[in-house]
Amino acid sequence: MPNVAALFTPFAEVELVNGRALTNEQVKHADALLVRSVTKVNEALLAGSNVRFVGSATIGVDHIDTEYLCQQGIHFTSAPGCNAAAVADYVLSALGYLSLTKNLSWLGKKVGIIGYGNVGKTVYQRFQGLGCDVCVYDPYKEQEVKVDAPNFVSLDAVLRCAVISLHAPFTTTGAYPTQGMISAEQLSAVTAGTTIISAGRGGVIDEAALVDLHDRLAGQLNLVLDVWRGEPEIDLTTLSIADIATPHIAGYSKQGREKGTWMVYQAFCHFFDMPAPVTVNDAITNGRIAALAIEDSPLTEELLARAMHAIYDVARDDARLRAHYRAGANKATFDWLRKHYVERDEFNTCVVSSRGRADLNALSAIGFQVE
Repeated sequence: MPNVAALFTPFAEVELVNGRALTNEQVKHADALLVRSVTKVNEALLAGSNVRFVGSATIGVDHIDTEYLCQQGIHFTSAPGCNAAAVADYVLSALGYLSLTKNLSWLGKKVGIIGYGNVGKTVYQRFQGLGCDVCVYDPYKEQEVKVDAPNFVSLDAVLRCAVISLHAPFTTTGAYPTQGMISAEQLSAVTAGTTIISAGRGGVIDEAALVDLHDRLAGQLNLVLDVWRGEPEIDLTTLSIADIATPHIAGYSKQGREKGTWMVYQAFCHFFDMPAPVTVNDAITNGRIAALAIEDSPLTEELLARAMHAIYDVARDDARLRAHYRAGANKATFDWLRKHYVERDEFNTCVVSSRGRADLNALSAIGFQVE
């Protein structure tokens, strides 16, 4: 949680602890608990503690026993939407990588999105801005969204798209549980040459069925996997078939994580009735590359990829993960890669200009500022 000490020290004594190894004894005398997704917050962790406020600087809440918190009168807040831009950057950076390394043509193809929360909606809007034929599966949102509704379709229809981007939460209950939702039966609809990007939660897609699909299609499948069943452990067979493999960092932009911490800070100050003088602009830093100039040329997939990779090249994260796993990974490797993540900026921190008369609309659609 970047800036957590700077933001919260004016109000309290801040103790930094290991999120995955956190114990009941460590939180016993705490008034507030601030976490990310690796910490399971439940009765076992909080029973008998003084905790009155739990804040998760993440968009997902599958690591939180919200029912228990409600029963105990413990206030809970998360940071929905904080990393939506970062995940959208990840998806497009991955497509840029595939276009450069496997000659993947994706701009003119049909794109299907699974999950229409803050992330899925941002990804949808970017593809729509690029003029792609895009559709989405989310039975909950289909019932809720009435204004500017996207192109809702069935799960089977999404799985027949050329590009499939998964952004569903991990759920085990309700009318549409997502655990194992993308099973062997659903994957039977996927054809050779399809691109699958999994950047939501591990366990939504059946990894064994994915490996079988890869074998059935003789490897003619493009796979980008950021989330894994059984994290922090990774199935090495699944890893071996992925074109891009990363340690659950799709939303790990510097600005996205800073915004997540700030959103929890705002909720903390409100709950404890304290002033919150730090604004979102104060809390979020600028990018390292402030400007790019594009020559007067068509904005092809190659040029889009090169512009995106100037800010964030997903291949860096893939290479880093594989290097550590080749060197002999253990259960701690996954979390180490996340904890020691090499900072990356969002596309929106960079202003793109044209030295000629290049059409910059596509770069604007994928998140860059343009002038």
